[in-house]
Amino acid sequence: MTNIKTITLVALSALLMGGGLCNVRAQMQRPLNPQAAQDYASDSEKAMSGDAEAAYRLGGYLESGRFGGLKDLRKALEFYRLAAQQGHQQAAEKVARIEAELSHSREKQETSLPSVEH
Repeated sequence: MTNIKTITLVALSALLMGGGLCNVRAQMQRPLNPQAAQDYASDSEKAMSGDAEAAYRLGGYLESGRFGGLKDLRKALEFYRLAAQQGHQQAAEKVARIEAELSHSREKQETSLPSVEH
């Protein structure tokens, strides 16, 4: 029963944070720890109130999948940006690295697509 409550909390947090279900890639590799779910909810609230360290932690959770296997690089980038805007230096470095990776990935996809001529 606890896992159902925890999963519901995670899904609601993802929706409330504006990511929607389409941006969340859940790879349930391990059961969710109820304490981790509470920490995530608490950090989400703190981050939205301007706590740079909480936003940075959330970015780390979502980038690495430490939160029960839940990975979402784009959402992690949003939290890192939020922390960086508050002056968090490590978050700013993560933003630069992830944006470069995403840009490189997009360029790679664009060059691998066949050109369509009319």
